[in-house]
Amino acid sequence: MGESHGGQKQRFLPIIRSGNGKFFGFNESDMPQLDSMEGHFAGILPPNVATDEHRTLAKAMLKVKGVNVIKPGTTVRLTPPRR
Repeated sequence: MGESHGGQKQRFLPIIRSGNGKFFGFNESDMPQLDSMEGHFAGILPPNVATDEHRTLAKAMLKVKGVNVIKPGTTVRLTPPRR
């Protein structure tokens, strides 16, 4: 399922796995397209795009909670660096 502020698109695609069981890709499906989908993660995006004020507030709240915001293209280290 794909979702944006403009709407939702749903489609079932069978998973193709290689001989050792690892994910290889998606296959086409002959199932009809769906008009709507309901579920735990359907409609999870807010109806409106966040304003600059909301983004600034969210970044400040994350900083207070100790969440570091990284820049795209940087590597996230999951363990402390060895010295």
